[in-house]
Amino acid sequence: MQATVSKWGNSLGIRIPRGVAEDAQIAEGSTVDVRVENGRIIAEPIETESLEALLAKVTPQNRHGEHFNDAPRGREIV
Repeated sequence: MQATVSKWGNSLGIRIPRGVAEDAQIAEGSTVDVRVENGRIIAEPIETESLEALLAKVTPQNRHGEHFNDAPRGREIV
């Protein structure tokens, strides 16, 4: 399948046909890693975790304490 490279601001872009996007399991807003290998442009989807999945990994053992534990000063004092 052929696609035309177009100017997009100061960059270049191509449209990814729907069938190719579906086969690669990417959609609008997907994050991809773009690199060049042996003169070829590779755009590989990056798997991202949901916020809920990331927060599920937080445990009392891997939480840190307070960074700033000082008294109010200046206009903070009521």
